[in-house]
Amino acid sequence: MIPTTASIAPARPTKAVLIVDDEPAIVRMLRDALGVFRHEHAYKVETAADGMDALDAMKRDHFDVVLLDMHMARMGGLEVLEHMKRMQLRTPVLMLTGNDDAKASADALSRGILAYVPKPFDLLQLEHLISLAVCSHADSTKPA
Repeated sequence: MIPTTASIAPARPTKAVLIVDDEPAIVRMLRDALGVFRHEHAYKVETAADGMDALDAMKRDHFDVVLLDMHMARMGGLEVLEHMKRMQLRTPVLMLTGNDDAKASADALSRGILAYVPKPFDLLQLEHLISLAVCSHADSTKPA
């Protein structure tokens, strides 16, 4: 039997996400969550264990959103944000943290992140923020 076009589901567009976290369990949870979010697009996920690996990934590939841990070995999230600024990357960043440090939160927000997301995550909030980040990035890349 030859399938008709009505029986073939259209492929969803894909958005690229970079997860930067030094905790493997957090990376697995975020990757799994991105697989079940009911957005109009699918997610291609790349991971980095620290800021240095994240910058290497950002030099190689384009990402629609970065989920960035605040505190990591070798290079933390705030330093990654500084490098992203120097590289003139306008990728939306959701800063992830296990600390409730108001100064660090203010520093991150002043450096242009989209949102500061405390651990443990509220997955519904995270789903909404990722959708918002992807939409804001799509809007920022459209010609004026």
